[in-house]
Amino acid sequence: MEENNETALPTKVGFWGKFKAFLFQEINVELTPYQQKVEDEVNEFLHQEITWQGVKNFLFQEIKF
Repeated sequence: MEENNETALPTKVGFWGKFKAFLFQEINVELTPYQQKVEDEVNEFLHQEITWQGVKNFLFQEIKF
């Protein structure tokens, strides 16, 4: 007699199955317009292009007192 997977009983969910389900659950965060603006600015700052010439210009800029 063939076993049909559609009628098979589900297996008991163990600790690791529950742990993975908890660890990889989807999290949705809603931001206010101001929070979104700040997040966008921080993201833009963190992903700006850094070049050696820019670093060199910053390190060797003239300092006036």
